[in-house]
Amino acid sequence: MSTHGEGMLDILLHHLGDTPLVRLSLWGLDISITKLVVAMWIVSGLLMVILFTAANQFATRNLDKPTRLMTLVEIFVDFIRDDIAKPFVGANYRSFLPFFCTQFLFILFCNLLGLFPFGKTVTANLAVTMALAVVTFVMTQIYGMSKQGIIRYWKHLIPQGVPLILLPIIMLNEFVGLFIKPFALMIRLFANMLGGHIILLILLYLIIMFQKAAIGFGAVPMAVAVGLLDIMECLLQAYIFTFLSAIYVGMAGSGGH
Repeated sequence: MSTHGEGMLDILLHHLGDTPLVRLSLWGLDISITKLVVAMWIVSGLLMVILFTAANQFATRNLDKPTRLMTLVEIFVDFIRDDIAKPFVGANYRSFLPFFCTQFLFILFCNLLGLFPFGKTVTANLAVTMALAVVTFVMTQIYGMSKQGIIRYWKHLIPQGVPLILLPIIMLNEFVGLFIKPFALMIRLFANMLGGHIILLILLYLIIMFQKAAIGFGAVPMAVAVGLLDIMECLLQAYIFTFLSAIYVGMAGSGGH
């Protein structure tokens, strides 16, 4: 971070904003390659290297003497299977386990990337969290219709026993409720990651502003403490997003919506 005429807003925009690196357009649609896109490519590539390496080790190594990477991956997979997928999706949890593992690890790595120098906080961008929420929404609707049948699945928009005069209001309420869940996923992840990184950046900026003052020295341990909390926040937000996704999928399959 530079102190030469660079204000707090400039620093926040630099770390949390997005700028195009290569401008591209297709049929009038902006598909430019931005810093966040590159960051997500880095995360995807890193995950593929780690998971393909772990899979190869599981296939070729002695399982009685697992490597550290095998142990680490197994911990995450077992956690997602036993604490997220199996309890909330039910009997069909195996079909969704790869999706939930991918979702959890991708969000976690995107969260953590923003803590590194020159890293971008991908999940502090509303467009990114919206895309993640839309994927969950589509998966939920497809699973609900395949599990219950298309007609039965959408019949929940017309509850039985509702007075005719209230039926339009109830149907509108049920229809809007379908979109409230992914909207909550989108806003929750975006707001928490954005807020956490803003607090951390403000504390780091205070160190620069008050280099010779006592508040500057006090900001250092505060920034370290908030940084450690931010790591926990990265894990927590990846868990919450995946946890809620599993609940929504399970409710769609059981008819609870």
